[in-house]
Amino acid sequence: MIEPVAIYYEQCEPGWHVPEGRAPNAILLLVTKGTMLYCAGGRDYRLEKGDLLHVPVGVMRAAPPSTAAHEMYVAHYTYAGDGETLPLLAPGDAPRYSRLLQADYMKQRFSLLAQHWLRKPPYAKALCHAILLEMLAIVCEETDPQAQQPDKAYRLVSQLQSHIAANYRRAIPMAELARLADRTPNHISRMFRQATGQTVTAYIRQIRIAAACDLLSNSQMNVGEVSEFLGFCEQSYFNKVFKEVTGSLPSAYMKERVKLWRDGGPPQQKGFPLGNPSGG
Repeated sequence: MIEPVAIYYEQCEPGWHVPEGRAPNAILLLVTKGTMLYCAGGRDYRLEKGDLLHVPVGVMRAAPPSTAAHEMYVAHYTYAGDGETLPLLAPGDAPRYSRLLQADYMKQRFSLLAQHWLRKPPYAKALCHAILLEMLAIVCEETDPQAQQPDKAYRLVSQLQSHIAANYRRAIPMAELARLADRTPNHISRMFRQATGQTVTAYIRQIRIAAACDLLSNSQMNVGEVSEFLGFCEQSYFNKVFKEVTGSLPSAYMKERVKLWRDGGPPQQKGFPLGNPSGG
C-alpha cells in the first residue's frame, strides 16, 4: 500500500533550499513554474516547468539556495508491498527524472491527490493510493524506453493533450481533434484511450474540474463565476460533473477550504520553512 506522508503545493521564494540528507520518505516532485536545482543520488537536476523527479527513500538529496521563485507539487510517501509490478517501487531503484509528455495531466492528478489528502473524504486512503500508483506508473512508462508506445502515436496523443489544455474552457468537438491529427474521429478516440486509459471526454472533464478546484481554492470567484468561466452551459450541470469527479459539490468544497484556512491553512499554501529537512 502506498501511504502518503505529506502532499502539498509549495510556492518557493528565492533562497529556498533543502539541506543535504537522506530522503526520509520517497518523494515525487513536479515543477509547475520557474526553475530550480535539485541534487539526488549524486547527480544534479535542473528542473523546469513540466519536469518531474522521483527520489527513492534513503537516497542522499539536497537543494542549494534557489536564485529565483518557483512553484511545485510535492508528495512524500511510504510504501510496503511487492512492487505493484513497478520497478520504481523496487528496493535500490535510482532517482528518475522525466520531462513529461503528459505534464498537464500529471498536474491535474497532483491537484486531485492534494484535494483528497486535505479533505480526508471517505475512502481517502484508497483514493490516494490509486492516484499515486497511477502517477508512479506514468513515471515508469516515461522513463523506461522499452515501455514507451510507438513514437508517432505517443507524440500525436501528446499533441492532442496540449490542444485540450489550451482550449478546455470551450467545447472541443471530436471532429476538431480529428482535423488536428489528420485522422478519423473513431481512430482518434481509439488511440487516445489506448494511450491514456480513458476517453477524450473523461480527460477533458478531469482537466476542467481540476481547473475549477484551483479557482475555487485560489481566486475570489464564486461557484457561478467559475462555472461560467469554464464554459459550462448551466451551473446545475457544473455541480453534477464536479461531484462526479471530486465526490462533493462545489459549495461544499469551498466551505471545506474555508475551514482548512481557519484551522491554520493547508500545507501547500504555507509551505515548509526554508531549509526544513521535510521540504521538497
